[in-house]
Amino acid sequence: MLRWMPVIGVLISTMAPAALNTTPSFAVVVHRSNPVNNLRLADLKSFFSGAATRWPNGAKVVLVERDAAGNASRFLFDRILNTTPREYQRRLASIEFKGEEPLTLKTLNSDAAACKFVFNVPGSIALIETESLALPACEQIQILRIEGKLPGEEGYRLK
Repeated sequence: MLRWMPVIGVLISTMAPAALNTTPSFAVVVHRSNPVNNLRLADLKSFFSGAATRWPNGAKVVLVERDAAGNASRFLFDRILNTTPREYQRRLASIEFKGEEPLTLKTLNSDAAACKFVFNVPGSIALIETESLALPACEQIQILRIEGKLPGEEGYRLK
């Protein structure tokens, strides 16, 4: 066992820089008809937390989420909403319990499925991995600027 330790150490040290370079970034996408093209981070948090249920033009917001184990959901919970999946579910339940306008929520298992849904449902919004924007399913949807920046631009905050 001890003779394998140097080999394992070399493997880990050569793989670590590659792993650091693959930190995912995320994009917010909406239906092409959505008149909004820029959101503040606070607006994004309001939509996904259920505090805001309508777009400025009055259209109902339809949240598209990924499965809780995916990168996009972990980023949403950890970096945008600062909550756990369990606390998030409680928040959504309390909205409905209080008699507030309930959220329309669709959970999908891939970024391609999220893009197809957004393409077909006006008012929908999804957080997907930026690399998924190259998928054919994501070609016909609108990418929102976050605080004036698009994915890949200096100062973009969703990474």
